[in-house]
Amino acid sequence: MLIDSIPAKQEINRELCVQQIMSLRLPWTRNPIKINDITSSMKKCMGVQESEARCKLATAYRLTHFSGWDELIYGHLTLRVPGTQHILINPFGMHYNEITASSLVKIDLAGNIIDKGTSDFSFQRTGYVIHSAIHENRPDLNALMHIHSRAGVGVACSVDALVPMCQHSVFIEPVSYHPFRGIVTEESEKVELAENFVAPSKCLLMKNHGLLTGGATIEEAFIRMYMFQTVCQAYVDAGYTHRPVPSETILSGDVIKQSVEAAASQDGKHFGMLDFRALARQLDSAGYETGYPHP
Repeated sequence: MLIDSIPAKQEINRELCVQQIMSLRLPWTRNPIKINDITSSMKKCMGVQESEARCKLATAYRLTHFSGWDELIYGHLTLRVPGTQHILINPFGMHYNEITASSLVKIDLAGNIIDKGTSDFSFQRTGYVIHSAIHENRPDLNALMHIHSRAGVGVACSVDALVPMCQHSVFIEPVSYHPFRGIVTEESEKVELAENFVAPSKCLLMKNHGLLTGGATIEEAFIRMYMFQTVCQAYVDAGYTHRPVPSETILSGDVIKQSVEAAASQDGKHFGMLDFRALARQLDSAGYETGYPHP
């Protein structure tokens, strides 16, 4: 609508406007901030596994930004450092499009900083409380994503419980729910959060708040968030935030079972890996140098 409103006679200005609008979310720029900024001396100190984990998580932060799911400096993505009980989290104060592999903060599950990273920022306590509660109680989830997307918040404020009503719903079931108790800062809230998000669920609708997903890998957590966000957008687009989903639209248990099995036969045990690799390649092609370990 905005583009169509530009007079045709102003063709040069129209083309410029189109370019400016498109550049808001497309991952290319004249001077992209390189994602993999880990030097050889850093890599020697932290090891190959942590180095790769940092590159993967920083890549996920950039992809979250270019997907339009970030909100200023808020929200969190975390990844367990392989073979440890330490997690990597964003420096609170950096925009998602600034985060690099070396800037990520490494903390333990008690909230102690193990490695502050290369930025001047610390981590946000809210992110620590939410993510440590789940990491402590869900050893199957090495990666977590929590966002405040517009569609996600809209659904979190208006829908009591999601029903499977589109193909994307297949990849988020079963969904768990957690009530809003105010901004999360107290460790006492960990108990209820852990109780409300148990296996096999990997998607949590945080009422009046936002969306959270988990996965064995950051690739899985990211693609489940893509599916979760798409379902929420479908709810908004179809008007199901203020009226119930028609019964004839709800997918049957047999359809869900068949769809899960069909998807598994294509993606194997590594859910989201192919999708994430393709997205990481787009960033690499645009000059972001993700450091993502492409096979």
